[in-house]
Amino acid sequence: MLFKHALVSQIALVAALLLLPQSLVAADESAFFESRIRPLLVDNCIRCHGEEKQRAGLRLDSREGWAKGGESGPAIVPGDPDKSPLIKAIRWNDPECTMPPDKKMADTQIVALEHWVKSGAHDPRRLATSKDPVKDWAAHYEERRKWWSLQPVRALTIPPRLDPAWSTPVDRFLFQRIRQEKLDPAPLASPATLIRRASLVLTGMPPSPAEVAAFAIACQTDRNAAYAALVDRLMASPGFGERFARHWLDVVRFTETHGNEWNYDLPHAWRYRDHMIRAFNLDVPYDQMVREHIAGDLLAKPRRNPLDDSDESALATAFYRFGEVNHDSCIDFNIIGYDIVDNQLDTLTKAFQATTVACARCHDHKMDPVSARDYHALLGVLRSSRSVQRTLDGPEANRANLSGMITAKARIRAGLAKAWQGNLARITSEKLQSLTVAAKEKATSQDNPLRPFAMACKPGAPLAVAEWAKAAAGHARERAENEKFNGGNFRTVADFRKEMPSGWETEGLGMRDGIGRPGDFAVATDGDTAIKRFLPSGLFTFALSEKLNGALRSPKLARTHGKLSFEVIGGHHSMARLVFNNCQLDYTRQQSLHHEEWSWVTIDYSTDTERYHPRAELLTFWDSPKFPDPLGTLGKDTDNQRGPFAEHSKNPRTWWGIRRVVAHDCGETPKADLGHLAGLYDGPPPQSLDQAVALYRRISARVIESFAAGKASDEDIRWLEWLRLNGLITNAPGADLAALFKEYRKLEADLKPPQVAPGFADAGPALPQPVLARGDPAKPGELVSPGYVRALTPGGFVFNPAGSGRGEVARLIASADNPLTARVMVNRVWQWVFGKGLVATPDDFGHLGGLPSHPELLDHLAGRFMAEGWSLKRLTRELVMSRAFQADGAQNQAAKERDPLNQTLSHFPARRAEAEVIRDSVLAVSGRLDPVMFGASVQPFREKADPEKRLFAGPLDGEGRRSIYLKFQLMEAPHFLRVFNLPGGKIVQGRRDTTNNPSQSLALLNDPFMLSMAAFWANRLVADGLPSLEERVDSMFLAALGRPAVSHERQRFVDAVRALAGAHGISDSAIMASREVWGDAAHALFNLKEFYFIP
Repeated sequence: MLFKHALVSQIALVAALLLLPQSLVAADESAFFESRIRPLLVDNCIRCHGEEKQRAGLRLDSREGWAKGGESGPAIVPGDPDKSPLIKAIRWNDPECTMPPDKKMADTQIVALEHWVKSGAHDPRRLATSKDPVKDWAAHYEERRKWWSLQPVRALTIPPRLDPAWSTPVDRFLFQRIRQEKLDPAPLASPATLIRRASLVLTGMPPSPAEVAAFAIACQTDRNAAYAALVDRLMASPGFGERFARHWLDVVRFTETHGNEWNYDLPHAWRYRDHMIRAFNLDVPYDQMVREHIAGDLLAKPRRNPLDDSDESALATAFYRFGEVNHDSCIDFNIIGYDIVDNQLDTLTKAFQATTVACARCHDHKMDPVSARDYHALLGVLRSSRSVQRTLDGPEANRANLSGMITAKARIRAGLAKAWQGNLARITSEKLQSLTVAAKEKATSQDNPLRPFAMACKPGAPLAVAEWAKAAAGHARERAENEKFNGGNFRTVADFRKEMPSGWETEGLGMRDGIGRPGDFAVATDGDTAIKRFLPSGLFTFALSEKLNGALRSPKLARTHGKLSFEVIGGHHSMARLVFNNCQLDYTRQQSLHHEEWSWVTIDYSTDTERYHPRAELLTFWDSPKFPDPLGTLGKDTDNQRGPFAEHSKNPRTWWGIRRVVAHDCGETPKADLGHLAGLYDGPPPQSLDQAVALYRRISARVIESFAAGKASDEDIRWLEWLRLNGLITNAPGADLAALFKEYRKLEADLKPPQVAPGFADAGPALPQPVLARGDPAKPGELVSPGYVRALTPGGFVFNPAGSGRGEVARLIASADNPLTARVMVNRVWQWVFGKGLVATPDDFGHLGGLPSHPELLDHLAGRFMAEGWSLKRLTRELVMSRAFQADGAQNQAAKERDPLNQTLSHFPARRAEAEVIRDSVLAVSGRLDPVMFGASVQPFREKADPEKRLFAGPLDGEGRRSIYLKFQLMEAPHFLRVFNLPGGKIVQGRRDTTNNPSQSLALLNDPFMLSMAAFWANRLVADGLPSLEERVDSMFLAALGRPAVSHERQRFVDAVRALAGAHGISDSAIMASREVWGDAAHALFNLKEFYFIP
């Protein structure tokens, strides 16, 4: 780029050259119309403005109808909702013109129509031009089934070699087409261009000057060998996975928050990003990737991460969980649950099949062989699954520490029991009297062991035997009344005191040992206390440590009563809740647990909720899909959860225990069982104070003996807890146990936190799904069994009714017999390499999508792809080794005239780099890049944080990390990346828009990130030790553009630097040391079109 005057003016000139052709209209408009707009028009407008009736002469059942309009002219002005009579009418602002006339549309419906009109009012509906007989669905199906993409992949003969330079199979197909169009291919690109192109395409990073120089030297000896070695090196580098994973994240609409009003976090979504980087670097076969994404949690032999043994297969199912999710009540707004699953279905079928199945939500597909029954069959599969936080750790995670803790705990038990036998002398009449006084009125409560003593033993008086007998009678009566009350008012839903109830499932490191026997205990992990609490029978996450996670999930619950109560203990953001229609962010019917003692937690279970597939869950915060919860106070949580997850997880302790779940209608919870006091009352009353003391000691000795032998009962544990809480047994590590406690606490402190991530799980047998009239949950129709798209399901294929059906869908899509799977992925890789797919609509291979530019080549590559083990690296290498990829980007005159869109690929299609490549290149060239891989995302830079909406502010340079590691917030993506067309994250976007607007030029010129990186580079430049302006300019061109400056560029750049020095008041002798001058020079190079283009 040439520089004429002051450098600032030159940057503006560069900015003026940034314009590129506008992109095509996004294919998503059709999907939006079919899923949101057509149903609104049908439900609210067509009965008065359709084929049978046209009030005021207006039809709204076709584009021609609303464009022509009625008595008042056109009903819609595309692009301008405020001037569109239809929008004015549905807003109900004018009482003289309201549509629909009987009831105003919901705000969300009005917003959808406004968005549609503002976006151009895309409408594929056309007025019928003939009276041809209407075909039934069977006829449509058979006709549409013949579409090219639904035919088997063909085995084709490779064209003959017409030119020795175009010898690979890819090149032969391309060269044949070039010759057919009577065109000449472009010559080979220069080595400097080629290494820059290959580096940016394969790793998303520019080559270093040293790499450019080495490649140039190697090319002088053997260009082909040098290039092959370059490609192999780049594809073996970690950057390959980072680059291709970022492409894939667009396909699965990767996000780390859910958007909507409160922008809930999707905790640990970054693990999926890291999973995909590893998958591409390890060259996991694509059919395996497909199976893992769709049903990785169901694989008999899941793939495991060789570094930490975590479950890679289950992690892949996180893709279901991305996208926008409404956090409102799924009972009050039933459509929420369906919209969530609709988005999952849309992503599944577009990502792997490039088929718009979601367009059949409200009616049979208008163009493709996908019926509404097909849609609802697949909907049934996904609705028979549940969203969960998956624990990824393998069986060996923390194994050594936990084994050591179990061993130490057994020795602690024996040591404490021995010490407690010596504590029995603490039980004296004086001690019992003092405890009675301290307990006040609680001393005589029915569940207190002090009750008979408090009633019968008054200070200075002999024991009143009659009062003890009275206490015994009251105890018997109370137990009987409690038993009767409990039996008459409560139905046991689940009892965890002996075995796991049928259908209930657990997950997490704290759940490995299952149901706990009575007599276990939680070791205090700090301070002078030995035992934090004794544990009765039940299910606990914290028997060994509060740092171990755990989730308990119920099967679908049958509603028998209006309330569910959980007998629980727990703390630090653990939660009990009911989930309806798999809505993970519903903020109703949940209770945060802050219960240091056993308590009953009650959640209302209203009469109309059973049809919403209710399920109960008990979760630590690691397992909660909505932690941190900015609306936590609505779940009766007293803690502010509006900080980032990393802040809350500094204290990794979160825990719960459960014994029972009961259903009831009454406003009370079950009465306590008083069996722990039976030893005080079963025999004859003591006749003296000494006998009473002896009785307390005798019961205590027996309980301690049972504890030591590991045979304690629930009643024994309650008695032990009473002894502990009242200081009747020691609860401090004695000198003989000090080393054991130190060992236990050290092992516990070194426990690694659980690895958790969003995922999917089967929710029991697949349920038939009603076909919803016009996609409306309030209008269920006939039931269809879970299944897949008929056109893609071989005859005789059977779905197993015992599961959700995801396993079967995975097998169908990953099959070599599926006509779409290989074609779709080959096309995506072609697009990632060449900038545009052989099919220009990578997410739609149906009738509304594009036709392949080279159908034979697409089928050849798809067939090779499958035959060679579905290897993405082998496919990618074949494409970048082609002569077409190595061609120069210059277009000759004949190509400009006959093939202006370069459909033949007679030259390499240069293109603007993606947002992440631009930012990463700036980091690399400036020297600020931190190449560390993986881990939790870095908060992007924001001038002002908004914790209410989970928008936290990170450092300006993102800690120097590559852009893939910046946290992607659905509500507000990283600003600099968003300017350069980072996808929105709500829907599949396999091909990014490429727009050109002033904000992009302004970002390159003024964004604080660009200015700071220019300054950072300047600090390195002034310390480079180069003796002259010319040499420094050459070094800058090499670093930024991968080539030296040509003579006229060098001279004009030097002149511009000197002019800028003058503007800064810098003398000639001080230019080389001026950070201001070289910061501006660096900024100018960052603004060159060549810098942010893939040549």
